[in-house]
Amino acid sequence: MNKVKYLVVLIAVVCISCEDYLDKSPDMGITEEEVFQHFLSYRGVLDKVYVLSNDPFLSTHGGGRFAFGDEGISTAKGTCHRDVNDGNYMLTRDNLELGWYTAEPMNSVATNKMPIIAMAMRNLRTVNLCISHIDDLIDATEEQRNHLLGQAYFFRAWNYFEIIRRWGGMFKIDKVYEPDDELDFPRLSYHESTDWLVSDLDRAYELLPEKWEPSEKGRVTKAAALALKSMALLYSASPSMCPELNYNYDVELCKKAAFAAWEAIDYINRTGCHRLMPGKTAAEYSKIFYNKDVMASDEAIFYQIKRTGKRSASEWNANFIPNSMCASNVHCAAPTQNMVDMFELADGRRIQDAGADYNNQNPYVNRDPRFYYDILYNGVKWGNNKGKPHFFELWEYNTYDDSKSSDMMALFSQGYNPRCPYLIRKWWPETANKWENDYNYYMPVIYIRVAQLYLDFAEAANEAYGPEEKVPGTNMSAVDAINIIRERVGAVPVRNEYKLNKEIFRERIRNERAVELCFEDHRWYDIRRWRIAKDVVKVIYKAVITRTGKNEYHYDYIEHPDYKRVFEDKHYWYPIPKSQMEMLNHVEQNPGW
Repeated sequence: MNKVKYLVVLIAVVCISCEDYLDKSPDMGITEEEVFQHFLSYRGVLDKVYVLSNDPFLSTHGGGRFAFGDEGISTAKGTCHRDVNDGNYMLTRDNLELGWYTAEPMNSVATNKMPIIAMAMRNLRTVNLCISHIDDLIDATEEQRNHLLGQAYFFRAWNYFEIIRRWGGMFKIDKVYEPDDELDFPRLSYHESTDWLVSDLDRAYELLPEKWEPSEKGRVTKAAALALKSMALLYSASPSMCPELNYNYDVELCKKAAFAAWEAIDYINRTGCHRLMPGKTAAEYSKIFYNKDVMASDEAIFYQIKRTGKRSASEWNANFIPNSMCASNVHCAAPTQNMVDMFELADGRRIQDAGADYNNQNPYVNRDPRFYYDILYNGVKWGNNKGKPHFFELWEYNTYDDSKSSDMMALFSQGYNPRCPYLIRKWWPETANKWENDYNYYMPVIYIRVAQLYLDFAEAANEAYGPEEKVPGTNMSAVDAINIIRERVGAVPVRNEYKLNKEIFRERIRNERAVELCFEDHRWYDIRRWRIAKDVVKVIYKAVITRTGKNEYHYDYIEHPDYKRVFEDKHYWYPIPKSQMEMLNHVEQNPGW
């Protein structure tokens, strides 16, 4: 049996230390034992896991994390989305989504250079190290010990989940391994892996506080443990995770997932620790995501606060703002027509079902309120240039006069504009531009928020009980949960024709999830766990807008010529690199690789 010494899944656990001050020689006056004897230094080790987490807003992404699957596109090259969308999962070592290699030293917090799995494995070593030393603490109260241990168990579950939702079931990583330990273990099934991480979340729930003091804002809580449990169980019940059921939902697991989501919702509503925030206007809805005064909204349950405080202008510029409105960007993300078409009409109908009531030559009227909250489109007012309102010109061609559009056509020669006539409003404050130069906003990375719990509940409840049956032990059905989310933004309740059976309603739940959670780093993992990615990414559409009069436009809808997706059955799971598999006897490669 081989000893695995280079495999990055394990490289973090075999390394001697995770903190530079633990690397100090005993001659320098500090030992590992001494570090873990004292509350502050112990917590200092553990706190690194809050930093080493995926941040989709990093400027190095250039909009790339918003361009997975069918949700968006970005012209940036060399970022995580390119290899994913091209199907080149095996050709890169350092891709931040797929890669297994990092040159960053063990004490690095350079998340802009570190693949997901490298961060996750370093975090797993950190939390296992902390758990193993909990009895060494000599100056911590029982409450402090419990809170430290609760955070460690939570982050062991979260980082393990980050691995298995990409690579599938994995062996347990539940201790600090040494270089001479045997490390070639068989993989667990996805369900077995989930059972283990859920057991950690149950322990975390018992140990974590309901809330922290304001100075500790951002630390995980009991609500976060319940929310992640709901999410993990829903994933485990999903089609891609159930090959034994011919890639159908596991109904019994759906029952567990629905009740877990209910427990989280009920806990939040009883304690008031979080809330579904108002969203009847764009100003209200935007406060879920960014704010000048509050580091994270009441709706955010599990999130990462930018460790340097408020975000830099470069992060907004790189991901969301076209050259016409910022000083330095040449890349940004743009929603696809596929994504735009998911927003229903104001009366709740799919645009595909609206017939003559939907005019594709006047496409931006009478849509779901969230369309106006999330998407910037041709003709909409956004920003002020020296006191003069700026209206987006996202048309590509002009048969009316010789002018060029300020936001699309004038940049076309550079080759860097989004090349889809939409931009993301959801994460972009209106005053963040080169004219008003107001980037003074908090914008955390939100991994789980309250709305997601209702969506998790609805999906699991529908599969287990159908659209309108109340889930046993709760006062809510799948339809009830979706309507709560819709009512929050002023959308109409689900139409009767969409709740006739669970198959029909399943599609509306998935669409609701796509719309409510758009550009929040969920869609790519959702279409893979639903096992529909191969179909939904088959054609990426764009709108081509031609100016035909002073305020008149013609719209064509075409297959995007430059952003084709490659997706085969094997892409539902990421591969373990061949070089690593050659060193393993008992780890099975993912199907197709």
